[in-house]
Amino acid sequence: MMPTKTARTTFVLAAVLFLSASVSSAAVRLGVVVVVDQMRPEYLDRSDLPDGGFRRLRREGAVFTSARHLHIPTETGPGHAALSTGRTPAVHGIVANEWYDRVAGADTYCVADSVYGIGPEHLRGPTLADALKEFDPKARVFSVSGKDRGAVLLGGRKADVALWFDRIKGEFTTSSYYKRPAWLAKFNTKLKKKALLPVRGGRVPKDLIASPAFDAALDLLVIELVARERVGRGAGTDLLLVSYSGTDLIGHSRGIEVPEMDAQLRSLDAIIGRLLARLEKASGGSLALAFSSDHGAISPPDEPAGKALGVRRLGWEGFSASLEKTLQARWPLAQGSWIVSNQLPHLYLNRQAARSLGLDWHDFLGRAAKVLSGVDGLDSVYVAGDISGPFADPMRRSYDPTRSGDLIALAARNVLLHDSIPGTSHGSPWDYDVRVPLVFWGRGVRAGRTESPAATVDLAPTLTRLIGFDYPPGDGAAVRVEALAVP
Repeated sequence: MMPTKTARTTFVLAAVLFLSASVSSAAVRLGVVVVVDQMRPEYLDRSDLPDGGFRRLRREGAVFTSARHLHIPTETGPGHAALSTGRTPAVHGIVANEWYDRVAGADTYCVADSVYGIGPEHLRGPTLADALKEFDPKARVFSVSGKDRGAVLLGGRKADVALWFDRIKGEFTTSSYYKRPAWLAKFNTKLKKKALLPVRGGRVPKDLIASPAFDAALDLLVIELVARERVGRGAGTDLLLVSYSGTDLIGHSRGIEVPEMDAQLRSLDAIIGRLLARLEKASGGSLALAFSSDHGAISPPDEPAGKALGVRRLGWEGFSASLEKTLQARWPLAQGSWIVSNQLPHLYLNRQAARSLGLDWHDFLGRAAKVLSGVDGLDSVYVAGDISGPFADPMRRSYDPTRSGDLIALAARNVLLHDSIPGTSHGSPWDYDVRVPLVFWGRGVRAGRTESPAATVDLAPTLTRLIGFDYPPGDGAAVRVEALAVP
């Protein structure tokens, strides 16, 4: 006897519900993304550090020793967006920390929001956090960082909590785009009593922000967040995204092979060790974690590694002036400047000035690129969108026609464009800036080291597989099956 239509429908619905329940039961209770701002891959392998978080990640995690970013520039905004979306700037739209808004005629910040002040308005395309909420309506997303762009770009558009540090007030805060946790005010009161980051002269001093105290304060926030929100014990899968900013700030102000960086890495190693133990306990061991960085950094010329490489330091102000001077020498302007905004590698040029001289815009850009390629400190200059040369792939993946510069100017290898002495910087397409650690750790991970090519855009699709659902990889990305105990 053939089953009736109603019986067949009931059977299909039951099967769908069974499969959905099976998928949900397979999902881990807690997904975690840990980002260390400006972490060079060799920091993870330091053998002189005590038995903290770095050693545990190396011992128990799937470590990809050749991981790299696929975009230009290697900055905090694009790097965090790549990790959170599994996409490059051509898709997620965060082409730099700042870019020139041609309509507004002014620079804009990557997490500036026209309604809420700070928010994800500029972020485009899919995100890991948003995909989790679609997969599991009961999922919760918590994103915290020392920097606003770290918290916002990791958390996506639907974060339940997104917090960052306000240097003026000396406390953690959020914007009206997000819900402000009821416990945050009491936490900030306790933080101020500890005097880790006291306000002096209207803001927390730079020497305290660029110290282990900055990430120590974030550690206290994570402890409070995990306890107050019962992270890892929600009705669905929780996602915790944490970005530690101290290493970047110390690198910019002090350098790499310096006592201050050594103290920072020792402190951070201990913080991450405690974090792993705390989250294991909170989730009952049902967690999957990904660890990476938004960019690396170049060794300064006054340090041993920088000297060995022949690194040169060029002051930013003088370098920027030389770009303008070079264009003026070829096409003199009676008034105004050729470069309306210099967000290297993005150079935005004065279209109105070109028109006033009767120059064909595209022809002018091509000739300007050739002229500027001879400026000391540059490797090459390209017309944005007319992509060729050895960096064609990262430039293509980084090009957004509405936000990218008119020209893309790439810094020369082993040139540090940075005014501060001591200190380092980043942003270039060279290995020292694009190479970062990439580690997967937790339930379902096959431990080991692999030299297989890997990219930071692999983090999102691989972590979601470990969590228990699929997130389609974008251009240049893949699920790193080497990290999966069951591929």
